[in-house]
Amino acid sequence: MRKQTKALLLFIFFTLNFPAMAGTAYRISGPYTEKNLSIYLVHGKNQNTKDKFLTLGEAMEKNKVRVHETGNVNRLQIENISKKDNVYIQAGDIIKGGKQDRVFSTDMILEPQSGKVDISAFCVEKGRWSKRGKESLSRFQSSEKQLVSKKLRLATRLNKNQSEVWKEVSKVQAAISSNVGKKINDARSNSSLQLALENKSLDVMVKGYKKKLMPVIKHKKDVIGYAFSINGKLNTADIYANNQLFVKLWPKLLDSAATEAISEYKKKLKYSVPGKADINTWFANANKGKVTKTKLNKKIGSTKTENESDVQFSTYSTGSKKTFYHRQLLRK
Repeated sequence: MRKQTKALLLFIFFTLNFPAMAGTAYRISGPYTEKNLSIYLVHGKNQNTKDKFLTLGEAMEKNKVRVHETGNVNRLQIENISKKDNVYIQAGDIIKGGKQDRVFSTDMILEPQSGKVDISAFCVEKGRWSKRGKESLSRFQSSEKQLVSKKLRLATRLNKNQSEVWKEVSKVQAAISSNVGKKINDARSNSSLQLALENKSLDVMVKGYKKKLMPVIKHKKDVIGYAFSINGKLNTADIYANNQLFVKLWPKLLDSAATEAISEYKKKLKYSVPGKADINTWFANANKGKVTKTKLNKKIGSTKTENESDVQFSTYSTGSKKTFYHRQLLRK
């Protein structure tokens, strides 16, 4: 009975104090576990269902979005050339090409025919500043991967430190290589995180995780996000406005989480997998702390809430009626 009462109080606290989810009933299911990776699904009411989004990967593949090199490592320009499609960009999306592979450090919503929009980025390929193979120097060609390390997510979103990003890229390449059993760095560009993540041996291992975990969202129309733990430690959570957007992003999100799990795999390590109550407590705690608001452009805003153990970022429209798009929670 005490456990049920505690869970109910956490539910009420989260619902009343989590602005992006206010008024939305939700529940946590899981964990769904493969090796050292445990997935928890966030179930809730679908919001903002009228706006249909292409993901960045979809839009670039269909040539509906162009990402332009500016010559500035930490600033790029992006434009939606579609006549009808909105495009959703998530912090952590890696883009391949240009003078160096980059990663976006902020969420962004691009309306149809947006024109060129400035967007912040960090380099995830130290050293190269010239043409690579047949790739364009002036534009980027694809976005198929997300950052694969919590420390990298913190380096780009919270600390905003380029040197730290390069350091963490090198660390995660080494960690993955150790557990794959061979060096994953690509000879075309030894420092490129993107090329390392395309390694075929790594891909085989990632597919092992995805085969088990990809289907956990099947036929669950109320799933609007997920959280995950690795080696028993809470890591990252992403919650979206609706199931449609989450389902589109799920393959890329799971690919990232699985790769991170591979980098941190320790065969003899003993640990306890967190339960649903631990996820509720984490979410509630992440809502406390210093709040900083940022205007990303005329229509999109972001809120950062930070305390000693957690940081969360929320992206929303800044109109008279705020429309929630995405919230990411990171355990420090």
